[in-house]
Amino acid sequence: MPTPAIADLAAGSSIIHTRRGEEVRLHFVTSDDAEALQAYVRSLSQRSRTKRFLGALSELPKAVLDDFVSLGRNDRYSLIGTMELGGIACVVAEARYALDRASGRVEFGLSVHDRWHGHGIGPALIAHLEGRALALGGVSLSGDALRTNDVMIALARKAGFTIQPHADDWTLVRFEKVLTGRVAQPSSTGLQVVGR
Repeated sequence: MPTPAIADLAAGSSIIHTRRGEEVRLHFVTSDDAEALQAYVRSLSQRSRTKRFLGALSELPKAVLDDFVSLGRNDRYSLIGTMELGGIACVVAEARYALDRASGRVEFGLSVHDRWHGHGIGPALIAHLEGRALALGGVSLSGDALRTNDVMIALARKAGFTIQPHADDWTLVRFEKVLTGRVAQPSSTGLQVVGR
């Protein structure tokens, strides 16, 4: 049974918007979402799955899926973003982030469904994750991308991240942003700007 704090997280949701103002509802992934998350991953193009998971796969292996749906385990959290399409809530994006309490670094990865590329969901999700990282007490936000993932690199650069060669893998780059100053933070009505 989840602790009250984890149960509260699971019950809550936030909203981000596409460039055209459409609502994308974000909520934490729990075991109830395992099938929807797996279906989302399967529905991504092979190219999008490779970019998101840094290698070829057709679905999340069981151990990885179990980890994704274990809310808060080892300070790791997964989100899915849904939109109402034809009266049905469809998963259009996902993100995962983890806090390293010793360093204060929050690492993240995300994907947006191929159909929704170019609608502003990625930038809105990154801004949202900055607020979540600050709320966890994070001092920096970082992630890895394939060196060939021009879209993610451009998104990270535009959001103020520095891009560096990855120290351990020449096929990757690392993007990082120090969390100081004003950032967008999640609120019940979307994002609000807060100072640090």
